[in-house]
Amino acid sequence: MDIRFVPQAEIDKQLYNSCVHFATNGSLYGYDWYLNATAKEWDLLVEGDNYVTAMPLPKRRNWLGRTYLTQPLLVPDLAVYSVKPLSPKRIQSFWDAIPDDYRGGELTVEPASVPREPGRFTVSTAEGTALFLDRPYEEITDDFPSTYYERLARAEAADLLPVPVLKPEAFADFWLKVHGTGGDNEWRFHAMQRIMYQVLHRSWGNAAAVQTRDGELLAVSFNAYSHGRIFPLFRAESEAGAAAGAMTLLYDSVLRSHAGRKLKVELLP
Repeated sequence: MDIRFVPQAEIDKQLYNSCVHFATNGSLYGYDWYLNATAKEWDLLVEGDNYVTAMPLPKRRNWLGRTYLTQPLLVPDLAVYSVKPLSPKRIQSFWDAIPDDYRGGELTVEPASVPREPGRFTVSTAEGTALFLDRPYEEITDDFPSTYYERLARAEAADLLPVPVLKPEAFADFWLKVHGTGGDNEWRFHAMQRIMYQVLHRSWGNAAAVQTRDGELLAVSFNAYSHGRIFPLFRAESEAGAAAGAMTLLYDSVLRSHAGRKLKVELLP
């Protein structure tokens, strides 16, 4: 198998993005513009001159200058993206081809990209439950817990309103207000805006929100559409919003408007 290492500066973006786009396990998180907004540094392993298979290698360096794999913030999972069948042999070959310069580290990948022998790396399998929307709304929500309907009832009683247009700056300001400025949140605040503008530029998503009759913003969710999936990339809900069931109302509007379509979405906790 012809696997070669490509430094970040030498990546053919068109070939790489094409691989991620048409891969059987493609994901929004794999595109170069998404990684550029989240991973400070990353390289690539590719198969063939046309990038029929590609594995991004986000990295960090310690104080001694040694390189390690690292999971970027705002990236739930990555993969060995391939337009070819994802056999265990192909997956293992890519993990074995990571240069020795990568001393170790950790990465979370989608289930099909987990190697049988991780070697010097710690490999985690991405978690999460997908909800398929290719059914009527009533069937999709039939086995939801009673607490879901209780939150919807609170939202109806609160007479909440949808927000028709919400700019990334306003979205990020609300997110930061809810989550605070501690830790990496300042970095997330700026990275989210870069990602949202990239998604909006491609017409791949939108910001959804609800507010009170007085104009108080209660909950926001930025949803992107890619690879037959709805990615709720970023969410935030104030204490008042949680009390009024605002996020559940937002989520339910997605289910109602997309029911019967060949899409899947993350199951709301």
